[in-house]
Amino acid sequence: MTTLSDGLRQSDRVSFRMPVEASWVSPAGATLTQAAETLLVSRNGGVLRLSEKLSMGQELHLRRNLEGDTWKNTRARVVAEIDQDPPNHFLYAIHILDPRSDFWDIEFPALHKAEEALARLLMECSFCQRREVVYLNELQLKSFEVRKCVARLCKLCDSPSIWIESQSEIRDPENGGSSRSVEDRVIPRRNRTRVKARILACIRHRGFQEEIAVCEDLSKGGLSFRSRNQYAEGSRVEVAVPFTPGAGAIFVPIRIVFSQSIPTAGLYRHGAAYIKPPLDA
Repeated sequence: MTTLSDGLRQSDRVSFRMPVEASWVSPAGATLTQAAETLLVSRNGGVLRLSEKLSMGQELHLRRNLEGDTWKNTRARVVAEIDQDPPNHFLYAIHILDPRSDFWDIEFPALHKAEEALARLLMECSFCQRREVVYLNELQLKSFEVRKCVARLCKLCDSPSIWIESQSEIRDPENGGSSRSVEDRVIPRRNRTRVKARILACIRHRGFQEEIAVCEDLSKGGLSFRSRNQYAEGSRVEVAVPFTPGAGAIFVPIRIVFSQSIPTAGLYRHGAAYIKPPLDA
């Protein structure tokens, strides 16, 4: 299995679809331009869906339309072809060569801050529409569970504002390729306060279709959820929580700690621990 570059693991990876235009110079010297879309974005890279076969190391010129005739540009390099999307599309991991370009217009917090988070969401300020990966604490999670929004300070507006969950710019529900990641290590167990929350989660696991599950409680170290599928104890899956169909989802790796049947409901209850990348990632 081909893995993403280290550049894609220096921040959260957000499952988010947005249109971009990709240009490159072919081996024959011709400049080719093609409409593409993202499947994942991170601080320094992402995953692009293209209908053209590209080679590893191919340099790309990317641009996004912001408004009217205003475009944002950056340079990127193809790290690897990670999958094929039938009938004639390819999924490429890319690395942005100038991370200062802030090409996605999304603020990504430092990963070490995630250890104190109960949940993660891609949110935007309702005033200026600036997007940010937000690590939710208990109070914010409860607010989102009830109101589908949180109150927090916007650095751009320099004032408190209401933040809502960002919706993907491409609303077509077509299912894209799966994200890839390298083997990680489990966060050491600590005494953690668990927060009861009936919110949706999305579970990814190889061999299963993406599944919408109901989360029962969360802590800084893990979560429990009810599922139609039974995931084996010790198996590694990915979860996005909270999850709203059509919105930008942040999938993170978890390890199934226990799995028990609920015969009366025809479901399975799972407990899982979050996994974090190696310290040198």
